[in-house]
Amino acid sequence: MVTFVNFFTVKPGRQEDAFQRVHQIYTEVVQFQPGFLDAQLLKSDDGEKVTAVAHWESAAQLVALRQHPRFQELHNEGFYEAIAKVEPHVYSSVVEVFAAKN
Repeated sequence: MVTFVNFFTVKPGRQEDAFQRVHQIYTEVVQFQPGFLDAQLLKSDDGEKVTAVAHWESAAQLVALRQHPRFQELHNEGFYEAIAKVEPHVYSSVVEVFAAKN
């Protein structure tokens, strides 16, 4: 399993628009792809970021997603009107897991 974390820095006042664009990619394309397991989409409290945290069976399946025509279509000019910067990161190993100790 791999964890894919994508940080989107949004343009001022555009967090909701950016979130909706990322949400559309996940609802129209990502959730139907082979190897996709689950994801969380997050909006930062400061209004500056949208973050996607997704789990995939393999990095190769994540790479294949990027070749999907609809995935490419949705990364259009409108996408970049709301999003200033995209920082994708793939994590192949879990180093440590912590749980609350009550």
